[in-house]
Amino acid sequence: MKRFTCMLLFVAILVPGVLFSAGKSEAVPSKPIISDEQFELNELIRLAQAEGKLTITDTSSRVVAIGEAFAKKYGIDVKATKMGNPEQIQRTRREVDSGNVQTDIIGIADAPTLVNDLIPNNYVINWIPPNMKNLIPEGYQNPLAYRLMARIIGYNNETYPTSPITNIWELTEPKWYNKIMLSDPASTADTISYFATLTRDDYASILADAYRKHYGKPLVTNEKNAGWEFLKRFFANKPITFVSDQEVVEAVGAPGQKDPPLGFYNYTKHRDIETRGLKLAVAFEMEPFLGYTERTFIQIVNGAPNPNAARLFVHYMLTEEGVGHFTLKDLGGYSPNPQVGIHPDDDLGSFELWSKYIINIDGDLAWNLQEQILDLWMISRR
Repeated sequence: MKRFTCMLLFVAILVPGVLFSAGKSEAVPSKPIISDEQFELNELIRLAQAEGKLTITDTSSRVVAIGEAFAKKYGIDVKATKMGNPEQIQRTRREVDSGNVQTDIIGIADAPTLVNDLIPNNYVINWIPPNMKNLIPEGYQNPLAYRLMARIIGYNNETYPTSPITNIWELTEPKWYNKIMLSDPASTADTISYFATLTRDDYASILADAYRKHYGKPLVTNEKNAGWEFLKRFFANKPITFVSDQEVVEAVGAPGQKDPPLGFYNYTKHRDIETRGLKLAVAFEMEPFLGYTERTFIQIVNGAPNPNAARLFVHYMLTEEGVGHFTLKDLGGYSPNPQVGIHPDDDLGSFELWSKYIINIDGDLAWNLQEQILDLWMISRR
C-alpha cells in the first residue's frame, strides 16, 4: 500500500496539476502529460502524435470538417460527431462514472450545467493553453469558450426601413402580441438562462431605467424587481415558438409581408439572406440591449484516453486555423481570441462592438433559477 502511494506521489510530481477524478474518486492519468509549467507546443504535438487518436463531440456539425482538417495537419486519426447538449452531458457522466471513457473532447453550450455540475464534480477538465492565457479575455477562460455568437432581435427590413422597436419594453406591448418568434425556450437552455439573467439586480435596474426612459414614469410592480416584471409581461404577450432558428428567420424575413413579426434568433442565420431571399436586419436601435452572447465551451473529458491530443485540439480551436471554420467561413461566428479574424460581411466588424449590444449569461444564477423561469414560461403558454 505504501509503495502504491509513493508511485502516485511520484507521478503527481512529474505531472503537476493533472490528476484526473472519475466522479468523486481520484485516478492517475495513464499517459504522460506535459505540465503547464513546462508547456512547449512542439512537445505537445509530439506527445499527441504518439497517441495518434482523438474522439470529439460538439453541438455543431462543422466539427466533422474541423476534425478532418486537424487530422490532416497533425496525422492523428479523428472521430468527430455532432451531438446535442443533453446527450453529451449524459454520455460524459456515464463514461466517467463507469471508468470507461471513450470521448476526449466535448464542445457544449450549456453553461449552467457545465459550471455547476460537470466541472466541480470532475467530469471534465477546463484547460487553457499556457501560451493563450494572455490572449483570451478572463471572462471566457473559466469555463473556456472557443466560439461566440450573438442571439439577437431581428426584423423584416423590407417592410420596416428602420427597426420598428427602440426599447425592449415594447416587446411586452399589445402591438407585438403573438408576433414575436423564437425557438422554443423549453429546449433551448441558453435562452432560459438569458431570461434568468435579466432578473439579476444589476440588469433589473437597467430594465427599470429603460422603462422610465420609454414611458416617462417609474415602473410600478409587485414582482421582485423589473426583471421579473418584464418576463411576466413578455411571456404573457404569447411569443410564437418554433423548433429551429431557421423557421424563425423564414417567418420574420419572408418577402412581401405587410405586418411581419419580430424574431429572436442566432445572428448566424443572416448568412442565408441572399441564398433564401430573406429580408432581415438587426434591431440595433433597441435599448438597453437586444440579446445575449451564445458561447460554446471546449472541455477535456476527465480520464480522456488521448489527453495530449485533446490538449492539442483545444489549442487548435483557439487559433484562426481551427475556429476559422466558424469565424471566417461563417457569418456570425467569433473567437474569444482577438487575433482571429471574422467574416467580411459582419454588420459590426468585431465581437467587441457586438458586446455593446448583447449581454453575457450568468451561469450560476441561471442554474438556480432555470426551473422557476421555465415554470413561469410554461404557465404563460396555457
